[in-house]
Amino acid sequence: MKKTFAFLLAIGLCGVLQAQTPPISHLDINNIRATILGNGSIMPPSEWDKDSNTPNPCPWYEVPQGSGCQTFNQLSFWFGAVDIANQLHLSGTYFQNNWGRDYVMGPLRLDYGTNDLMTQLKFMRIWNLTRAEIDQFIAHHGDNGYEIPKDILEWPAHGDEGFAPNLAPFVDVNGDGRYVPADGDYPDIKGDQCLFFIFNDACEHTQTNGANIGLEVHAMVYAFDAPGDEALNNTIFFNYKCFNRRASEYSMCYAGLFADFDIGDGYDDFIGCDVQRGSFYGYNSILTDGEGQPFAYGDNPPIQVVTVLAGPRVNADGRDNPTFDGIGEHLFNEEFPNDKFAYNGANFGNGIADDERLGLCNFYYQSFPGLSYYPENAIDYYNMMRMIRRDGSPIGYGCDYSGPACHFMFPDDSDPFNYGTDGVAPQDGFNTEGKYWTEEYCGHPHSYDIAGVGSMGPFTLRYQDMQEIDFALTTVWKNESQTAMERRGEFINHVKAFFFNGLKK
Repeated sequence: MKKTFAFLLAIGLCGVLQAQTPPISHLDINNIRATILGNGSIMPPSEWDKDSNTPNPCPWYEVPQGSGCQTFNQLSFWFGAVDIANQLHLSGTYFQNNWGRDYVMGPLRLDYGTNDLMTQLKFMRIWNLTRAEIDQFIAHHGDNGYEIPKDILEWPAHGDEGFAPNLAPFVDVNGDGRYVPADGDYPDIKGDQCLFFIFNDACEHTQTNGANIGLEVHAMVYAFDAPGDEALNNTIFFNYKCFNRRASEYSMCYAGLFADFDIGDGYDDFIGCDVQRGSFYGYNSILTDGEGQPFAYGDNPPIQVVTVLAGPRVNADGRDNPTFDGIGEHLFNEEFPNDKFAYNGANFGNGIADDERLGLCNFYYQSFPGLSYYPENAIDYYNMMRMIRRDGSPIGYGCDYSGPACHFMFPDDSDPFNYGTDGVAPQDGFNTEGKYWTEEYCGHPHSYDIAGVGSMGPFTLRYQDMQEIDFALTTVWKNESQTAMERRGEFINHVKAFFFNGLKK
């Protein structure tokens, strides 16, 4: 009887977990109210009919707060890798609510890269803390009557037996190696508000149908209360620590950020990328957003930017790879091909060997006329991150995508040295004399729901190794003298400088 009950309970729990939306929390310390899911995504808990003229009842990336307007329909995380047997492994999310799921909650066992239903239930949450709560804890944790906040008390600092001994970062006040809030230990968070959660891909991939990787992701999403700093007050940051818990070495790894931009009314937007700054963005294709709907921005539509601050480590070669010097001699070096990533990556030319991190390596426009398709299987997802069409041919530069093969679509004037075409001059005189590849120049219609994938790779992920990814979402507004597009570079530069200065206000 007990075995039968346990079996039925397990089936019941499995059904609950499969049917349940991942845990949801909100980051709302500054001008943005972002709905974050426990699989690392920004997306609606239920689909919203954007064709109706009713306001979105629950904007999931609302900016400004209280406006009812949003700049994203979805942002999600993809990861693809090839094992030593040349088999593709891939996990991702693409309009998950209707199409399936590749991620579940919690860490993975160190021996076989698996977890169980009870672990998933235990980690079916997002820890949400503010800097003020932690400061209050530091000052008063020993006082009579002080009640420790639940998310400090239950911070997932350590894994159970068989899992990684240390999970969520914490400040170990007495140096005993254990997280004990009664001793004054407290979570080590980033920002003025921080969300922390752990998810993995060790499940059946009903979204991509890809083989799972054994990927364990420790996610920290954070923001700053900075009303005096416009760029920072309109930015949220992501830090993903990606662990390989499977006894396999993966090569040709690519990490991707899939973004479905909706700048208010989602059917009048264009898309572009900034090669030098490692960013891609969505913006309104016409001066006025929408047709007066409550969810449209009207005369002041912003630009929504995704910036790769520092991606996975470049494969080690024993050198401090140099930064690009603006002349070209370091951009395409046949002897040291990794040098090309110096264009928008991190830690190049700093005097330290093998600490270089990739920047934005590719940008694929998923919704472009004539070549648009929805990924149907793992190879489709993987190829999008590698700038390869469904028929196996590379994406070509220019309005008819004829060539040469390129790493970035719609770069405008951000690639003066033809980094995105490996130094080959684009056809039809593009990138010279003010002729740049944009959606406007190509005459695209103003009625597309645009989306794209920015990717980092290739890189290697060895057994029990960790690759770290930092990126930021920044909303850019016009001011009295400049348009949002004219301010875009200034905002990105400011956010990047803040990040590389140690996140110090």
